[in-house]
Amino acid sequence: MAFVSITNIVVDDKPQPFTSPITMDIYFDVIADIEDEIEWTLLYIGSPKDEAHDQILDQFSMGPLTKGTKQFTLESNPPDWKKIPQDEVLGITAFILTCSYRHREFFRAGYYVYNTYTSPENIENDPQEVIIEDIARQIFNNKPRITRFEIDWNNAINSEVQQQPIETKAYMFQEQQEKQSADATEIYDAPHQIQNVFDS
Repeated sequence: MAFVSITNIVVDDKPQPFTSPITMDIYFDVIADIEDEIEWTLLYIGSPKDEAHDQILDQFSMGPLTKGTKQFTLESNPPDWKKIPQDEVLGITAFILTCSYRHREFFRAGYYVYNTYTSPENIENDPQEVIIEDIARQIFNNKPRITRFEIDWNNAINSEVQQQPIETKAYMFQEQQEKQSADATEIYDAPHQIQNVFDS
């Protein structure tokens, strides 16, 4: 049984300036008292092609935690656009929020993001140099990609089962690439792994 269950994440899906802060309202239940901290990480995928451009936007811990319903607002600085390949600032990418206990990840939520120019002139002409002041960011919150991992909450730090690292670009983009290459078949997520549970 999981000692912590994330029950809802509220993300503003209205277009925002790329350079504006990122905010999320996070709700979770603590099923049983836990003596150590849980750690949250917010990651931005700078390039679906290369994880070297991923940026950790925020990372923090909270705890120990007592049984009950909890809520907090995560507010993070935006990604550093100068660290993103210039030809990949615009278009589709993603944020990934993870939560871990004793260094073992038990929850992951991915949100697709669309970055685009707002002025008709820049949309039509696609400037050679990035004009960051004219770029808007929109987070798609209707179908997040949710994964819950089973861990040993009583002895997570000494568990003999090693947790394999997850490639961020594969997590968010591999399925889309497979769908594009498929002729007439639709690829479904494994139901025991992926759940779209935060539909708005």
